[in-house]
Amino acid sequence: MHLAVMVDQVIKYLNIREDGVYIDLTAGFGGHSKKILEKISEKGKLILVDRDPISVEFLKQSFSNYKNVMIYKINFKDFIFDLKADGILVDLGVSSLQFDRPERGFSYRFNAPLDFRMDTDEENKILQLMKMNAEELSGIIKNYSEEYDSYNIAKEIIKRFRNDQMKTTFDLKDSIIKAKNGKDVQRSLKRVFMAFRIFVNDELNSLQTLLERLHTMTNKGCRIVVISYHSLEDRIVKNFIKTTKDFYPINKKVIKPSYDEIKRNKRSRSAKMRVFERI
Repeated sequence: MHLAVMVDQVIKYLNIREDGVYIDLTAGFGGHSKKILEKISEKGKLILVDRDPISVEFLKQSFSNYKNVMIYKINFKDFIFDLKADGILVDLGVSSLQFDRPERGFSYRFNAPLDFRMDTDEENKILQLMKMNAEELSGIIKNYSEEYDSYNIAKEIIKRFRNDQMKTTFDLKDSIIKAKNGKDVQRSLKRVFMAFRIFVNDELNSLQTLLERLHTMTNKGCRIVVISYHSLEDRIVKNFIKTTKDFYPINKKVIKPSYDEIKRNKRSRSAKMRVFERI
């Protein structure tokens, strides 16, 4: 089961009111949401949003007895709600279920069909990557992962695809290993798989779109908590806070998990939290 990251900090910085409206835009398996629900009364509302159909089904079962909880399956960039929020959480991490279930195709630890989709009801954009030339694919890998050896990796991927040898996660893994010739392989595996996932799910564009829409979704004093897991996401959030006229930062420095939390949950070690408030 997925372990929610920095739960205590999330609750602290959301500054929850009993009768407020709170939106968890990446509800997953409800780890943060359950704690938010404990802080609001029946007059408050909790809106849970996720794009993964498995997560949404789990949420519907877990929160079925609560009349003040509403659940929506949608990409958070497209979410529209009648009431304005008093607090919004965005945890940009990939859930353990997505990483640890081989059939989801997120991890190079398992041999599975290439997939990477968070919303399995959507068309798989992996074919768009495979139809690119080496220069185009190299640009995607570099821009979405900052992988320095992107061109050699892209050439090997395209060659295998054209030879009908690029169908599974292990095919992708083997092409990266070969292109790297044994040098810095683990880091490149993480980076390229991340780049593919970001592209397939349009993650960076979705985040930018959401940030630009936040002023239409929030009441004055609404707290926004964003947890990111790599520099590309964090840079987008940081730049937004610097340039927006509608919000101001609550924390000057990024907030990170405690040493004890990282010991309990190694996947939390790259998490960075930023908090800002509606003016």
